[in-house]
Amino acid sequence: MARKAKSTVNRSQAIRDYLAKSPKASPTEIKEALAKEGIEVSDSLISAVKYKKKAKGKRGKKRGRPAGATAKAASVSVESLVAAKKMVNQLGGIAAAEKAIGILKRLG
Repeated sequence: MARKAKSTVNRSQAIRDYLAKSPKASPTEIKEALAKEGIEVSDSLISAVKYKKKAKGKRGKKRGRPAGATAKAASVSVESLVAAKKMVNQLGGIAAAEKAIGILKRLG
């Protein structure tokens, strides 16, 4: 299948130029005005250009842990883990220890 000849006119830029002259023009008005100039554009392209939100130099949020945050497990010493294991054994298991910690959180 033969390819279409590339258009020499940037259709999006033509829409932006027309919107600069008349910012309140509807997509239908824009399509008709550009058709008179010989530029064929679709309604969806007009809407995409006209209603596109402009980025003001802000980038999207980065994923992952914020800079400077460290894993909590890395700051726990071996002595703390041994003491925690003794506490869990005294309370009767992990479930009982979690319940006690939950109560402590509410009190503190």
